[in-house]
Amino acid sequence: MEEEATIDIETTSETPKEDAKVTVVAHNLSKHFKMHGELIKAVDEVNFVFTEGQFVTIMGPSGSGKSTLLYILGSLDKPTSGELTVNGVDVMSLSGPGEHKFRRQNVGFVFQSFHLVPNLTALENVMLPMELTGGQGRNAMRERARTLLLQVGIDENRHRHRPGRLSGGQKQRVAIARALANNPRVILADEPTGNLDSQNGKRIIDLLKRLATQGRTVIVVTHDHSISKVANVRIEIEDGKIETIGGEVAPKPQPVAKKKRRR
Repeated sequence: MEEEATIDIETTSETPKEDAKVTVVAHNLSKHFKMHGELIKAVDEVNFVFTEGQFVTIMGPSGSGKSTLLYILGSLDKPTSGELTVNGVDVMSLSGPGEHKFRRQNVGFVFQSFHLVPNLTALENVMLPMELTGGQGRNAMRERARTLLLQVGIDENRHRHRPGRLSGGQKQRVAIARALANNPRVILADEPTGNLDSQNGKRIIDLLKRLATQGRTVIVVTHDHSISKVANVRIEIEDGKIETIGGEVAPKPQPVAKKKRRR
């Protein structure tokens, strides 16, 4: 059994503030494509506004479009129409290097299968996003990675362990520390408890919830109803459409004002 970990994340209030800053705006966001001659509407004209401090869950049956929606929010997939801004950035206008820069600076990813680099230590995995972004000395990056690992409950004696020597719960906490490396305002998690037992799953839920109370927007795709129970906002999606939204929902998004391009 994995040893009990102390998760020391500084928190603020338990609920988002009324004047919380808007972080994510989707307006008529869609992802359509053809497969074997059939039009697939993976995401179909969805609308929402999320703010800092919100813990959001997206639920729905397999194939409902929830993971596609999450990847669009993180600029890992391209929508076919609609408007999307994340942390003030018009995501639809991004391409190439601009997309990479956006992801490194604005979004942290947590995946079901962890996606840690197997030949790097826990510390080196957390340092990697900072190295890709640049702007810090190696000692500063190392100290920040060490601090983040301690905050998510990874004892210092495991910082030099490679993923193969870590348990599933430890790997996921390292992945969360890595997601926090560049201090993003939005955390996207795709089935983060899917490969964990119930005890470790609860620890990860608690950790993600605490990250939201820090002022981040945490958006989780999940089949786990225990995660949905602690969310501020609960979205149900089916056949690419949002069927219901529950919890503290911000006002309906307005179209993004397009900037005129200079000739």
